[in-house]
Amino acid sequence: MPTLYAVVMAGGRGERFWPLSTAEVPKPFIPLTGQATLIQETVERLRGLISPQNVLISIGEAHLAIARAQLPQIPPENFIVEPVGRDTAACLGFCALHLEKRDPDAVMLALPSDHFIGDAELYRKTLQKGFENLEGASGVVFGIIPSRAETGYGYILAEKPAIPADAWPVVRFVEKPDAATAAEYLKSGNYFWNSGMFLWRNRKLLELFEAHMPETHRGLSRLRSLLEHEEKPGEILQVFSRLPRISIDFGILEKASGLRLVPADFPWDDIGNWAALERALPEGAGGNIAVGHHVALESKGCIVYSDAGVIGTFGVSDLIIVQANGKVLVCSRDRASDLKHLVTALGPEPR
Repeated sequence: MPTLYAVVMAGGRGERFWPLSTAEVPKPFIPLTGQATLIQETVERLRGLISPQNVLISIGEAHLAIARAQLPQIPPENFIVEPVGRDTAACLGFCALHLEKRDPDAVMLALPSDHFIGDAELYRKTLQKGFENLEGASGVVFGIIPSRAETGYGYILAEKPAIPADAWPVVRFVEKPDAATAAEYLKSGNYFWNSGMFLWRNRKLLELFEAHMPETHRGLSRLRSLLEHEEKPGEILQVFSRLPRISIDFGILEKASGLRLVPADFPWDDIGNWAALERALPEGAGGNIAVGHHVALESKGCIVYSDAGVIGTFGVSDLIIVQANGKVLVCSRDRASDLKHLVTALGPEPR
């Protein structure tokens, strides 16, 4: 059997988690759902399935130090520094070149670093099913069985096999739907949330780049030769910065044939903004969700986060209140997804 490696992508900025998430310490490196940070939880969930020696962390130079500090079990050579952020296609293509040098027959499991998974054991079993069903497929995607008519996620349509099986043929990827369409998807039983987790043979991934993203493949071929010469970081940056900025979903997965989907039934959320904590953390009195010290009186439906000190709420409802890094956020729960507008208005050095 080929060896399974994980590539954990940690390039997100997490602007919708201001003021806790910052440019210096972005979303993957903050403890949103517990004592451990999101990236620490992501790596810990792999325990028993993939050893730390086979876990690669794709990271930007600015966050290399904090990633190494938070993940001391990962060997230093396993931190793959992206020269510049160019979205997930360039990220995974670059990691594929590094993995190719290490193990030509490797299988790559691509994982986001900042998602919530509510059942680690079931998660590992689901990933193992994907590994066992990779033979004869161009790749395996993991589709979350939807629990609600969600309009904020992309979907994957898969064909239910006539004979029960762990993997279903993928029909197509679908963009974020409107509410009515999402309700139809939920009822159909053949549509799954796109989890952003993918599995393929490393060699096959590079072939998919050649077939569906020829410009990127040419850049990767140039980078392959440059990576043999560590004294040429300037040339590597020059070539990498010209790679198309596009996600692996748009660049390859939506075009590739022969994909299989493994249905995933563990609790999952991409934790896209503060409001998502209602699905990752237990409710307290009044339906309030709190991290840190919160005293609530005649308050309901609030999401409260404090990294120091007490937050008191009195006679309010459906607010997000965050105290972190010496700053305070107060906003309506239904505007959580629009927080980037506030971050832009505050500028790079909010005071």
